[in-house]
Amino acid sequence: MKYDMDRIRNFALVGASGSGKTSLAELMLYNAGVVNRIGKVEDGNTVMDYDKDEIEKRMSINLSLAKLEWNKTNFNLIDTPGYPDFLGDVIIAIKVTESSIIVVNAVNGIEVDTEKIWQLSEEYKNANVVVINKMDREKANFDNVLDDIEKKFDKIPLPIILPIGTGETFNGIVNVINKKAYIKGKEASIPSDMMDLVDKKHEAVIEAAAESDDALMEKFFEQGTLSEKEIITGLKNTIQQGNILPVIACSAELNIGVKNLMNAISDYLPSPKDKNIIDVIKDGKEIKLETGEDKPKLAYIFKSISEQNLGELAFVRVYSGEIKYGDTVYVPEKNNKERIGQIFKVCGKKRDDMEMIHTGDIGALVKLKTAKSLNTLTDSNESIKIKPVNLPSPVYWQTIKAVKQGDEDKISSALSKLIDEDPTLRAEFNIATSEQILSGLGEVQVNLVKKRLKDRFNVDATLKNPKIPYKETIEGSADVSYRHKKQTGGRGQYGEVYFRIKPKPQGQGFEFVNSIVGGVIPSKFIPAVEKGLKETLEKGIFANYPIVDIQVELYYGSYHDVDSSEMAFKLAASHALKKGFMEAKPILLEPIHKLNVTVPTEFMGDVMSDLSTRRGKILGMEQNGNRQVIKAELPLSELYSYHTSLRSISKGQGSFTQEFAYYQKLPFELAEKVIQESKRDN
Repeated sequence: MKYDMDRIRNFALVGASGSGKTSLAELMLYNAGVVNRIGKVEDGNTVMDYDKDEIEKRMSINLSLAKLEWNKTNFNLIDTPGYPDFLGDVIIAIKVTESSIIVVNAVNGIEVDTEKIWQLSEEYKNANVVVINKMDREKANFDNVLDDIEKKFDKIPLPIILPIGTGETFNGIVNVINKKAYIKGKEASIPSDMMDLVDKKHEAVIEAAAESDDALMEKFFEQGTLSEKEIITGLKNTIQQGNILPVIACSAELNIGVKNLMNAISDYLPSPKDKNIIDVIKDGKEIKLETGEDKPKLAYIFKSISEQNLGELAFVRVYSGEIKYGDTVYVPEKNNKERIGQIFKVCGKKRDDMEMIHTGDIGALVKLKTAKSLNTLTDSNESIKIKPVNLPSPVYWQTIKAVKQGDEDKISSALSKLIDEDPTLRAEFNIATSEQILSGLGEVQVNLVKKRLKDRFNVDATLKNPKIPYKETIEGSADVSYRHKKQTGGRGQYGEVYFRIKPKPQGQGFEFVNSIVGGVIPSKFIPAVEKGLKETLEKGIFANYPIVDIQVELYYGSYHDVDSSEMAFKLAASHALKKGFMEAKPILLEPIHKLNVTVPTEFMGDVMSDLSTRRGKILGMEQNGNRQVIKAELPLSELYSYHTSLRSISKGQGSFTQEFAYYQKLPFELAEKVIQESKRDN
C-alpha cells in the first residue's frame, strides 16, 4: 500500500539501556494490531529483539525495524540499542529518521547515555519527544525527571501527557491539550487535586502553539485561546522548529499512555514531506538538496544484516523517487551499478513482499552484490552521495587471531561481513607488529564479534591486548665502515662500504644519499647497498621495531673484480648500519594519541589524576554544559586499558574520543623493558 509522504512518520526509539524502548515498541505493535500477544524482553520473545545474542543477553544489540499503521498513518519504527558499545546504530537510526522518541526511565532520570543521544539528535536536527516510561515503578518521579531534562538538556520541557499517580498508584494519564483524563484505559474525570496543574500546563501548551505562527499568535492575543485543531497545527510547527520539547508520561508495562504517544506521533511529528531538505555531497561539495516524489531517485542503505535463510538484507530509506523490483541503480561510493531484486517490508524478523518502496518510506533489499552499509543508491551515473555519517572512533582494541592456522583467510572474510553490519568496528593489519587489530566502542562489542565468528562462521578466535607499534631511531651521528669478505674455496664474497649516519626530523622517514665518486664502488652495486639498508630498517636493530627518520650517506668503499657481488654489498650495508646505529645513540619512539575526555565536573580531579599516573599530558579544559572536556595526550600503551579505567572512575558517566597525534621518545627505563621483552620473544 502506498502512503503519501505526509502520511509517513519515520522515528527512532532511543535512550539509555533499560529505559524500556523495546517494550514500548512491543506495545505499539500490539496496539496497532500487528501482534496479538505482548512479548517481554526478560522472556526473550519480543518482536524487535529477535537476534540470538539479544535473546541471550536480554538487551538490544542491533537496530531493528518495524512497520505499522496508526490513524491512517504509516509508522516506520526503528528500535535502537541503549548500551554504549552499540552507539553506531543509534547514530544511523537518528540520521535516517525525522524524529527521535527519547525514552527515559522515570526512576533513573536523564542518564549519561541519554545526554549523548540528545546531543546527537540535536546535531541531526531531528524533532524530539521525551517519553518518561516506567511511571509504575517504585521511586518513579515525573517532576524530578522534568527538572533533570531542563538542567541537562538546557531546554524547558513541555508536558502534554501528565501522569495520574506514581509508582503503585499510577493508573492513568491526563491529556493536557484536550484536558481529558483516562484511567485504566477509560475516559474519566480529572482528579480534583490535578485541576490547577492541568489548567497551568494547558495554558503553556496554547502559548507554545501560538508562538509558532503569527496568525495564531494574533488570534491568541485577541481571544485568549485556540481551538484544538489550531493547537495541533501550532504544536506540530513548533516541535519541528525545535522550539519546544514535548514530554509524555507512560508505562509500557501497563500499556498506559502508549496510545497517547502514538497519537502524538501521528498528530505532531514531522513527515518526510515536512523535512524534505537533506545534506548531500555533489561533485565533491556539500550542498542542501530538496527531496520529493517528482525528484530523481535517491536512497540510502543504512544497515546491513546477514540472515541464515535469506542471506544479506539491506535496510534502505528512500528520499526521492521510488525503488522497485528490476531497477538498475548506481552506487556512487562504489562507482558501480546494482540491480534491485526482491523487496521486503520488515517487522522484526518477519518479512513480507513489497512491490516497491515509495518516497519517504523504508524497506529492505535482498542479496545486493555491490552496495553495502552507508551506500547511496541513485539514478544511473548521478554523482550525488548522501552525506557520510560521522561515526565515533574506536576506544577499545584487541589483537584477533584464528585458533587454527588454516582459518586466517576465513577470519578476514568473516570480519569484513561483520564490519559491514556494524561500521563502528574496524579490522586493520598492523605491519609493525604483524597483528590483526580489531577495534570498536567497547569490550562487549568486541567480544560479541568473537562469539559471532564461532556461531555464524565456525571460526574459533582468540583476543588479547595488542603489541605497541614502537619505532627505532637515533639521536646522534656515526661514521662507520664495514668490509664483508669471505673466501670459501671458489669464488669469494667481497664488498666494503663507508657510511655517515645521522638523524632526520620526525616524520621524514629514511633517506639514502649516494656520494660515491670515481667508481670506488661500481654503480651496479649501489642498489644492492640501498636494498640491504631498507631490509635492515624494516626489521629493526636493537628492539626489532622499524627504524625511521634516519639518513645514511654512502661516501666511500671498495670492491673486488672477481669476488664482489650484489649480495656481498647488501650484507656489508646491513652490518655497517647495525654497527653505526648502535653508535648513534639509539632510542625507542612510542605513539602518542590526542584525547578529549568528557566527564561530569565532580569526577574531573580523579580523571586528571589518573591521566597523570598514565604519563598523560593535560593540554587544557573547557566547559560543555554541565560537563568538563579534558584535552590531553596519552601514550598508546596506556590508552589500550583506558576505556575500562574511565568507566570505573566516572561510574559509567565518562567518555572519550581519540586520534593518533605523533611519536615521541620512550623513557629510558621503559625502553629497557621493551628491549628485554623483544629479546625474549625473539
